Amino acid sequence: MKYKAQLIFPLMLSFISALSCFGQVSTSNDLSIVREIPIKSFIGKRFKAGVDIKNIPADSIGLAGFFLLQVGKGDYDFVPKTAQSKPAVNKDSAWHHYEITGTVASSAHKVWLYVNTRGNGDFYYDNFSFEVETVTGSWKKVVIPNADFEESPLPLKGFRGTENLKEKQGVKIESALDSDRNIHHHLHIHSRNSTIIYPYGRYKLKGKYMNIAGAKIYYETYGSGEPLLLLHGNGGSISDFKSQITDFAKHFQVITVDTRAQGKSLGNMAESLSYDIFAEDMKALLDSLHLKGVNILGWSDGGNTGLTLAIKNPEYVKRLVVMGANLNPEESSVSPKILKQTKNDLNKLKTKNNPEDKNKILLLDMLLREPQIDQRSLKNITAKTLVMAGEKDIILEAHTRSIAQGIPGAELHILQGATHFAPQENSSAFNKIVLDFLLKN
Repeated sequence: MKYKAQLIFPLMLSFISALSCFGQVSTSNDLSIVREIPIKSFIGKRFKAGVDIKNIPADSIGLAGFFLLQVGKGDYDFVPKTAQSKPAVNKDSAWHHYEITGTVASSAHKVWLYVNTRGNGDFYYDNFSFEVETVTGSWKKVVIPNADFEESPLPLKGFRGTENLKEKQGVKIESALDSDRNIHHHLHIHSRNSTIIYPYGRYKLKGKYMNIAGAKIYYETYGSGEPLLLLHGNGGSISDFKSQITDFAKHFQVITVDTRAQGKSLGNMAESLSYDIFAEDMKALLDSLHLKGVNILGWSDGGNTGLTLAIKNPEYVKRLVVMGANLNPEESSVSPKILKQTKNDLNKLKTKNNPEDKNKILLLDMLLREPQIDQRSLKNITAKTLVMAGEKDIILEAHTRSIAQGIPGAELHILQGATHFAPQENSSAFNKIVLDFLLKN
């Protein structure tokens, strides 16, 4: 897929922001704008880059910072090992000078000096500077237009990466005056109503591995309350539930898992995969966490795993929600078009015979073989159950209805106009339906 040229720089800034001084957690108001300075003529010379910052956070996540990266001729030619960051650690409502030093790399054509802010607060910047060492040991200033914000009333003049600011509804940027400054004008960034955005599926502070039957199963935990286990679909990962975790964690201890051989979880590459194996993995994970009687939401393959666990180990499941699940891979259950496409995809991968495709082959092969859940076994489920599917789901509606009919007391909800991807298509409606069910007495 090709992006329009005007989108490249904002996307690149998002990538760079992830490398900055703020770590993994981001917020809805995160800001990253850049000043570009030509440095090709200074190759091999020592430099020091500086800026004055006044950092007044409004909460525990508010922070201002300064970030530097050397770049080659093209905008994607990031020079390795040149990224440096300097968070504004002082929060005393006073101005402080922050400095980054280094040597101009042989492949560098320019240096990017970033303004980075996160969360809520008032953040002030002034007096950007870049100096290089001369042969005599003295320091020569490189001219940065409007570095002190005195030359222009437009605060962002000379900055790149400002295209995405219109999306930051809680951010206001202005050229302001400060009686504390020898030179009064400066850049003021005012940020409010910012919320935390967790990198679900790759959040190191929340993630753990569990060794289970020859596999390393990765999971993350959020919130508190009754446990709620989230199980994703075939070839998916924890991040598939990024539109659910925040809402659900307000009410439950959310345990979200990368299933064996998917996401960050590792499996025995020589084995075949099955929903029985996945269900045993989840039982072992719950045992290790000393949990029984948990709530489970399974989407697609995750729903098949949830059904399997609830049938074979009913004491482990208190409430069960399945979205787009199926009992078998027959044309009476799953869209024939999807089954044909899956067979074609599997044959193509086998023909390529690329070792890197082994996991994909195992997963696609499983889709054509599994599940093999006997309709009669559904009566063994004791959990309160909600069966869901989209009106335009790849799982045929008659099959979804038969699942609900086979589970004692199960509720059924067909999402009008939705497809198999309802949790992402209309997350607010999906989340409300699930929470209303799970929170009922």
